[in-house]
Parts: sequence; C-alpha cells; structure tokens
Amino acid sequence: MKIRLVIPAVNAAPTGRPETCPHCGHWHLHRHGTVAKPLRDHRQDTVMVVRYRCVGCGRTFRHYPDGVTAKDQSQRTVVLAALCYGLGLSCSASAQLLGGLGIAVCAMTVWRDAQAAGETLRRTRPAGRVRVLGADETVYRVKGQETVVGFVTDAQTGTTLDFEVLSSRDGEAFRAWLAPYVEHYGVAVLVSDEHASYGVVAAELGLEHQLCLAHVRKALTKRRKAILAQARQEGLDDQQLQQVATELARIRALVRDLPASGARELEQLHRRYLAAVQPGQAEQASVAYRMRLLTLELWQHWGKLRLYLRRPELGLDGTNNGTERAIGKSKVRYKTMRGYKSLAGLGNGIALTQWLYSGAAQHDLAAAMAA
Repeated sequence: MKIRLVIPAVNAAPTGRPETCPHCGHWHLHRHGTVAKPLRDHRQDTVMVVRYRCVGCGRTFRHYPDGVTAKDQSQRTVVLAALCYGLGLSCSASAQLLGGLGIAVCAMTVWRDAQAAGETLRRTRPAGRVRVLGADETVYRVKGQETVVGFVTDAQTGTTLDFEVLSSRDGEAFRAWLAPYVEHYGVAVLVSDEHASYGVVAAELGLEHQLCLAHVRKALTKRRKAILAQARQEGLDDQQLQQVATELARIRALVRDLPASGARELEQLHRRYLAAVQPGQAEQASVAYRMRLLTLELWQHWGKLRLYLRRPELGLDGTNNGTERAIGKSKVRYKTMRGYKSLAGLGNGIALTQWLYSGAAQHDLAAAMAA
C-alpha cells in the first residue's frame, strides 16, 4: 500500500503581490506596510506579512507567504499533524512528536487539525464518468455502538468515490445509498459480494451485476465441508456418500473454471434434488435439501459470476478486491483506536486515511484547507 506524503513549503516572505482585492475584486491596491508574524513551524519561527489597502473599497488585508495563513500554525504544521493522526498516532503522541521537531502544539490542536483536514477532503468527490461501481460495507464502533459504513469505488481503477453511514443492510437502505451514485456517474455495472440486497438494487436500477468470485468461492468451501460432514452424520451409505462428494467436487470445479456450460450442469444437478423436502421450523435441513439450495443459488447467479468473462472490455478480474482495499486504507488507522466518539469524527478519519493511502495526487490538502 502506497503512502502519499505531501508536505507544503513555507516561505519567509510573500513572493509577488495580489492581483485583486479579496473583498471587492478591485485591481488597484496600495502597499500598506509590513509586519512580522510569529509562526509555529519547525523551520520558520517568524515570517513577514505585507498589508495592502484597496483603493476601490478602502479595506485593508494581509498578503501571506506561501504556506502561511491567518492561523498561528503554518500549513506545513497543520498537514504534519493531520498526517501523524492519519498514520495511527494518538493526538498526544502526535503532539509529542511535533514538539520534538520544535513545534509547540497540544493534543487538542492536533485533533482540530485532523478534523479540519478530514472535513476539507469530504467536500471533494472525484469527477468524471464511472462505468463500473464497486460497493461493500464494513463496521466501525462509534460511542461503543457498531456502525455500518458503505464504501463505493470505481471498480476499474480502484479509486474511492465516497462512503456513507448506513441505517441498515436491507434492499431499501441499499437503494437509497447507491442510487445517487448510479445517477451521478452514469454507472452501468455493479460489483459486490453475494449479499442479497445488492442483487435487489442492481435489478431495480437496471445494472449488470458481477458477484465477487473470492466471496462466492470462500462461501462454497465452507458449505461444501459442512454438507460432507452432515452427510457422514446422517449415516448415508457409501454409494450415496460418494455421490454427494462427487457432485460437490464437480460444483467446486465449475465455480473454479466457470465454463459456459456451467449453468446447464447446475440445472441438471438441481433437478436431482427437487424432491427434497423443506424442513420444518425446528428441524435441521437434510443434505438433499441443502444440495437443492446450493445448486439453485449457483444456477441463478451463474451469469453474475461470469460477467467479467463475457464483458472483457470492462477490465474486471471478477472480484471486489478494489473496494475491499479501499476499506483497508481506513482500517489501518482504526485498528489503533478504541473507536470513534462521533459520526463526524468517523467521517473525517475515514476521509483523511483515504487521502493518505491513496497513492495518487487526488488532492492538494494544504491548498484546499487554505481556500
């Protein structure tokens, strides 16, 4: 995972002069003196600031050097504090580290800088068209309570598009979450795990749907072992046990190789178990009934498993790993914490770590915060 560390430079004095008045936009400005400004920075403890007076509106304003704003911290200090927080240091540890560099800031200042950086980054959404949307959810703890956060990415590039706190994981909540992105970016294909709500949303929004093969294969391995174990417990004879084992091995091979004939083979396997009876409320499902459900699910989802093979121009690998990697960027910071104390802090923390571990020049953080 790449880390992008962009530290803004800090000049001792302004270069050039402002073109217009920030208050009225008038171009005629008179230089109105120079003042020294104390600064919290590990290289510059004082910088020169030039004052101007606008002939148009008569107001005065300050023209700061690059890397300096009205704050007593340089932009370099603010970004360093946010980076320390994003890399997993506590606010106190970040303040101590910066203090060792000669920057006197307290833990609360580090926290404010990190929150300001996160709020700035959350206001920016990647532009352009997205043909394939990746979606996945994960859980964070906020005030000790589990909070579900959904992430959406450009599945073709791995770029994180946005994230959102979800009220639930049903089809209605997923539609309210994903529909705006589908409309905004012109999405045609959805990539997700096998959660049923994604299938509902894809159908309602008219999207093609690629199921994550990694999730499906992992789930199939667990179900295959469980069915074989139950078959031995049920006392099936050797011939019946061998038949179940052979059919499960064939199903595993089909999901591994994804042949075009797979749907037909799964249909044939499914029809062998149509007579299996659904268990009662307090009864355990029989091996035959579990085979009936397994073959039905894979048969119905076969087109969603093979979409990336039928549409090679999409450039997909059949998994949702890009979205999972995006989630992992923010979990790095989260693993060093006991949880977030507010939803705002959660959002700012995620936004900051997404930028930090992006590995691409998506944002000039210092410039955005100064704007």
